[in-house]
Amino acid sequence: MIKLETLSQDQIKEMNRSNIINIIKQKGEITKQDIAIALKISIPTVTTNINQLMEEGLVEAAGVGDSTGGRKPIILKFVENARYSIGVDISPDRVRIILINLNNSIIDEASFVYEDAFSFREILQAVKVAIENMLEGNNIAKEKVSGVGISLPGLVDEDRLMLENAPNIGVRDFDFREFQDSLELKVFIENEANIAAYAEKEIGRTVNMRNVVYVSITEGVGTGIIIDQHIYKSSNKKAGEFGHMRISDAALQCNCGRTGCWELYASKKALFRYYREYTGKRAASLDEIFSADSLSQPKVQEAVEKYIDCLFIGIENIILALNPEFVIIGGELGKYEKEMMAQLNGRNNMKCSFFEYEGTKVVFSALKDKGSLIGAALLPFEELFNYEKSII
Repeated sequence: MIKLETLSQDQIKEMNRSNIINIIKQKGEITKQDIAIALKISIPTVTTNINQLMEEGLVEAAGVGDSTGGRKPIILKFVENARYSIGVDISPDRVRIILINLNNSIIDEASFVYEDAFSFREILQAVKVAIENMLEGNNIAKEKVSGVGISLPGLVDEDRLMLENAPNIGVRDFDFREFQDSLELKVFIENEANIAAYAEKEIGRTVNMRNVVYVSITEGVGTGIIIDQHIYKSSNKKAGEFGHMRISDAALQCNCGRTGCWELYASKKALFRYYREYTGKRAASLDEIFSADSLSQPKVQEAVEKYIDCLFIGIENIILALNPEFVIIGGELGKYEKEMMAQLNGRNNMKCSFFEYEGTKVVFSALKDKGSLIGAALLPFEELFNYEKSII
């Protein structure tokens, strides 16, 4: 917890501004007097900040309240459409884009297939076109957009705007500054598991939880670590690569160049492989595997059970290493909570919506398969709503 005596005057001003706008957002409408009481700060401090927020169009007057003996207080209202943010999620299969307002309401969304035949620059060009079409279609000027958050499947240095290594899409040492200049909007980048963990912390199942690990299951397996409500990346920005811990001595090779990695046995591709091995058929999608008809077949059940066993080897290792309050299962597997829990409950005789091991609850993402996309959209708003940087 941050102690006030360690903060500079500029940091205290930033904290007050953030707290004031957050309480107005939470309440919808509130008076300056009620803000001062709730935050235990002076009326002049509130007034100074409110005047600035009104100049920026983030807050407006919405009438007057009842008098308690003096002048009637002005009711302040949060302007949810004063700013917008764009989230982009880039995965080996597809690219998804959403436009949200300050209340996190989705205004518009779009997606397209990630074409392997295109270079990464060409994919980003298609992203740029989609963003500009989205803004034009909703009559939103770029001046009202706080930025573009981009979720990426690999190692990211967010400070240098550098995608260092994304083996599942074959990209290494890609600098986003040229894209930012071309787009004429501020760009924020982050690893997809980290940003999904951030979204869960902000608006998902683990709001106010201090220590969480998010397991993102897509073409690979990524993990985002939340320690004391901050994304933990380490000084080298490479923490959380649990997908590449070795869980097998088999010679199966991973895209990272090593063998035996957890993601070889717990990713979406691994589930497709088990399905093919047990049924002799190829599944076109996760929807096909998790359909009611499919899951009624014993061979499919065996394939899913094999997958669950491998998934939980890694989850158990994470719990033993970090002992977080929650482990969240998300990514593309996140939307199959009902189907997965049915299999888990059936095997383990449990009648609840989570498992608990060594004090850690294992749950599925409240944001289903949209955690990284929503997290990317939330990222440009962090400077407005959070006075503490969320990454350590």
